[in-house]
Amino acid sequence: MKKTLPKNALVILMIYCLTMMLSPLLWQLLKNNDLYYPLVTLINGCGACLMIWYARLQTQDRLDQLKTTLPKEGLYLLLGLLLLFFCQWGGPLFEQLFFASPRFSANTSYLLAVYHKYPYYLLTIVIFLPVMEEFVFRKVLFKDLALFSDPLLAAFVSSLLFSLAHQDGHYLTYLLIGLVLCYVYTKTDRLRDPIIMHCLMNLTILLLA
Repeated sequence: MKKTLPKNALVILMIYCLTMMLSPLLWQLLKNNDLYYPLVTLINGCGACLMIWYARLQTQDRLDQLKTTLPKEGLYLLLGLLLLFFCQWGGPLFEQLFFASPRFSANTSYLLAVYHKYPYYLLTIVIFLPVMEEFVFRKVLFKDLALFSDPLLAAFVSSLLFSLAHQDGHYLTYLLIGLVLCYVYTKTDRLRDPIIMHCLMNLTILLLA
């Protein structure tokens, strides 16, 4: 039987690309204007909601598919969160020791600065961006592409692209984070699990920073 890419994969990628393209376009139009971040927050919120709404129209992509028991899912969530926090601590330390990289993330510094000035941007950092990134990097670029290639290769490629997308030099750290999220997604087969982990990780980083 010939394997085909799920039809919603292209739609999800289109929503993500459009959302990401609108932000720099707005920046050119609204430099130093207080309307920029409210509009970006709204756009990101619309993008995340569109992905969830569209995915739930497809039976095979329901976020609440029962492919594993709730207690088992909870254990994988806990394990995944512990691994994520280890990556957040150990990744930058390794990069600093062997590649002379700064410990603090430029991406995190930027998000913190925006959050302190515009508190509502918390929604983008903690909910909207994690939701969209999990749909794109875990659902489409990992699970869907794993239909055509080795799952380990798909996990590595999707995690590498996830790392490059953050553009702050901590490529190893984001690569490891991506691999952990792929692992948990594989074990539970529920996209909501990497979404929850990603949201909690971002919230914890903000609170600790």
